Amino acid sequence: MKTEKYCLILAVFAGVLFLPAFGQIEPPLPEYEPLLIGQANPALAGIDNLHVTIIHPDEEPNGLKWEKLKAEINSRLNKAGIKVFTPEPGVMYKSPIWPELQIHVDMLKIEQFQQYVFHIQTLLAKSIYLQTKPPLRQKADVWKTEPVMQAASAENTPAKITGIVLQQTDTFITAYLDANPKGVQPAVQSEVTEHKYVASRNSKIFHKPDCVWVQRIAPKNLVYYKTRDEAVNDGKRPCKTCNP
Repeated sequence: MKTEKYCLILAVFAGVLFLPAFGQIEPPLPEYEPLLIGQANPALAGIDNLHVTIIHPDEEPNGLKWEKLKAEINSRLNKAGIKVFTPEPGVMYKSPIWPELQIHVDMLKIEQFQQYVFHIQTLLAKSIYLQTKPPLRQKADVWKTEPVMQAASAENTPAKITGIVLQQTDTFITAYLDANPKGVQPAVQSEVTEHKYVASRNSKIFHKPDCVWVQRIAPKNLVYYKTRDEAVNDGKRPCKTCNP
């Protein structure tokens, strides 16, 4: 009887997690069909800065600290050469425009058995720009790991969740390194770094070459400036993100 109840709880939990998603997912666009889930793809190429978010319940099972887990994720990314944006205390930021590594952790505690059922998935979301007037920015998932759903005792849950999250982080790092082999620099990026300032033909803002906004300028729209005055005289104003 206990086994039947346990299976029923698992089924209900799975339904709660996945049913809303099925109602919102649209068929993928043709150009994204070859990008297999959990594998390296061109969408990871050229990324040099990330924002990391763990989306989790308010509850912290005894022995699991979300901030400590996030610090370990950041450490692994930094060691792999992936810069992680860390907000400064007391500074207000707009919604991140750089790629965001999201770790989704859903949990359900089964009091009767002193167990947790949890579902974990890691994804990378990037900004895409819609060809509207004015242009609109929307975040889209461009890479995902396979979701993991397990059950564990309350005592073992912290270690289980930590292990799975770090494993999925390592999977992302591997995919990132495959898409960004060392010593290979995108042609557009190398051209940008030869100039002190850069802008888009369609924008009134100019940037430093390493600004996160520069990565989102189409190559055909790039314009370069040797000096700050040259950019200002061309009708451009400084970017508030990189402060050129």
